[in-house]
Amino acid sequence: MDKLTSVIISLKKIMIELAGYFDNARFMLTATAGVALMTLVAFLIFRKLRFIKYLPGLIVLFMGVYNFYSVMHVLTAESSLQVLLMAIIGVVAGLVGLLFALVLGIVAKPVKRRKRRPRKSPDTVSASSQSESENKK
Repeated sequence: MDKLTSVIISLKKIMIELAGYFDNARFMLTATAGVALMTLVAFLIFRKLRFIKYLPGLIVLFMGVYNFYSVMHVLTAESSLQVLLMAIIGVVAGLVGLLFALVLGIVAKPVKRRKRRPRKSPDTVSASSQSESENKK
């Protein structure tokens, strides 16, 4: 029991130490949840137009790629770190939005009903088998 409590106490100390570095992770989770929510709303509003649900993810993904492209020539400069962080968050949130839209599309896939062929009555089945046997001769 003492080992378990010491492990829990040490994990708690580690989490307190790392808590200062989780601001960016919290922002990334918020942005990702926002894109997923926008994707869900677009899916619910535009059920007939199935490609609309991909737009929020694509828009955020392109914003992230644009942010990365804008700081590509000064990637290691200190002034470009915030824009680089926005690029990473945009790309991650955009990809999560696209994958969430794909999952929504798979889950809510329209079911195609097969048309039933009318069953042949026993009279027509025996007549057709007799005609087939005559054709073979």
